[in-house]
Amino acid sequence: MEEVTVKTESPLRLTPAQQVVELLRPYLLLALYVVTAAAGWWLLAVPLAAATCLAGFIQMHDAIHHSLGLSRKLHDIIISVSGLLLLKSGHGLQVTHLRHHGRCLKHDDPEGVCATWPFRRVLLEGPLHLFTMRFYSYRGAPRTSRRYQVVETAATACLLISAVALYAFLGSPVGLVYWAVAVGLSATLPVWAAYIPHRLAPEHPAVRSAGRLAQIWTPVVSSFAYHHLHHAFPKVPTALLPVLAKRVGGAQYKAHVHEEG
Repeated sequence: MEEVTVKTESPLRLTPAQQVVELLRPYLLLALYVVTAAAGWWLLAVPLAAATCLAGFIQMHDAIHHSLGLSRKLHDIIISVSGLLLLKSGHGLQVTHLRHHGRCLKHDDPEGVCATWPFRRVLLEGPLHLFTMRFYSYRGAPRTSRRYQVVETAATACLLISAVALYAFLGSPVGLVYWAVAVGLSATLPVWAAYIPHRLAPEHPAVRSAGRLAQIWTPVVSSFAYHHLHHAFPKVPTALLPVLAKRVGGAQYKAHVHEEG
């Protein structure tokens, strides 16, 4: 289907207070994880680890689109740091994600191709596909991005070594448990970040329910509920997608939805 174009009244930007919230959220959640994990409250700590990863994912995603209202240099730093929360090279994901927006669900869209597969294949091959995307992002990146990717990969390795050392010398599993959660979310990323958002049309009951929940709060839910709007307005921060949804009313965007046939 063709994408519908709608003009918004004025650009949607984060207020200074909203910027602070968006910038601090993942790291406040990380601090809460460390405190609860160190206390042995694992039933609370593990969900906090997952929340940290998801918040880091949203922050990295908004930084990739330079939608946080900061300078290009600060966006680059945020891409790197928030990517580390996911055991990822943020600039590597930037290469494939921007390609995804330019060639959504086409044969040369490495990020979105999982949405065109049968679900069983996504589950079985998704983690391996992420690994191959890492090489794609390096080969297809400009020199500056390649440098970032090398540094980010080295930093990720150092963090993993630190987590192992923390357990080996102090007997603390805090680092290992966090990275286990991050690995689990990363391995299933093709399912929740590619397959599901590109298989459900905006009028699907699950998407509509998420939209109602997103009106209360949570950028993670907004990224799912308004994925169609994000494709049409990629510069709008994830936290402001519910506001954008009210502006555009019932306009539908289906160019991002894979349809069998």
